[in-house]
Amino acid sequence: MWGFRPKLLLICLTVLLVPLAMFGAHACFGPCADLRNAGAITLIAEKEEARPAAFIWSATRIESGLLLRGSVPTEEDRRIVLGMVKAHFPDLQVEDRIKIVDDAPPQEQWLGAVSFSLKQLTYLKRGSVRLLNAGLKVDGEARSAADYAEAKKALTGPLPTGLTIMAENIRPPIAKPFVFVADLGVNALSLSGSVPSEGSRKQLRELSRQLFARPGLDDRLEVASGAPKGWDEAVAVALKALSRLESGKIALSGVAVSIEGVAPDKGTAVAVSYQLKRDLPALFSTSESIKWKEASVPGAPSDLSAQMIPRIKALARTAGQLPKEALPPLVSSPETE
Repeated sequence: MWGFRPKLLLICLTVLLVPLAMFGAHACFGPCADLRNAGAITLIAEKEEARPAAFIWSATRIESGLLLRGSVPTEEDRRIVLGMVKAHFPDLQVEDRIKIVDDAPPQEQWLGAVSFSLKQLTYLKRGSVRLLNAGLKVDGEARSAADYAEAKKALTGPLPTGLTIMAENIRPPIAKPFVFVADLGVNALSLSGSVPSEGSRKQLRELSRQLFARPGLDDRLEVASGAPKGWDEAVAVALKALSRLESGKIALSGVAVSIEGVAPDKGTAVAVSYQLKRDLPALFSTSESIKWKEASVPGAPSDLSAQMIPRIKALARTAGQLPKEALPPLVSSPETE
């Protein structure tokens, strides 16, 4: 009866101990765990050592000074870089904090990237260029609208061998006040002043062609920062108001909008003023100086009855004879004066 008990005990121990042994092999408590963790840390450290460190160089422009930081491959390269800096920025005070570090990219490729980077920095009033191995980051405010256009063109054009653009954040110069003018003449519409972006400039040109039946469009707009909130909407409203005049001009200076010109009639003049005040964003204020053409000018040749009746009455009083006093004069028109 008890002969089967050793076998039963053996089976029970096997069921209990095998999973525990498997769990212990994976969990590895105590000294075993320390060894495993040490091995993992060593492996991570070896991978970090095997990964090449980024070769970093940067130049930062702040008003009248230039700060150089990062690494150069050799002392000779340091002198070459300083020579480039002097050529690009002869009037700036230079603070040199660069260090000589091995494991640089190929010399000619790296120096070409530095030269290109410094050229982009010449377009900025304040900002920085940063090289990470063969990748370039540019950030800052352009000195002028022309410099902004040149920098944008250079960064989207051909680059030195091996160089890539990692990030670009060049902002147009700030315009204070932010001024826009549209002048409507007999044969052309002239646009001048500032626009917030090339996209806004394109939209204004397209809107102008839709609104104005003029053969010429003179675009002298420049991209700038500093446009007030709602600027695009305000300009569109102002241009629509100007399109109802025979000639005139609109001007936006900050949030102040002014319109002047000549309307075909009084009703149009009143409607244009009302439309401008109604449709502009709430932030903007308006001033209007709109004249209109009279429907008829008293005494003009077209109003013959007003001129002839007084003369006929004067002749009637003298039975057809010329009166002793002079006849009432004809009222001259503006064209005959």
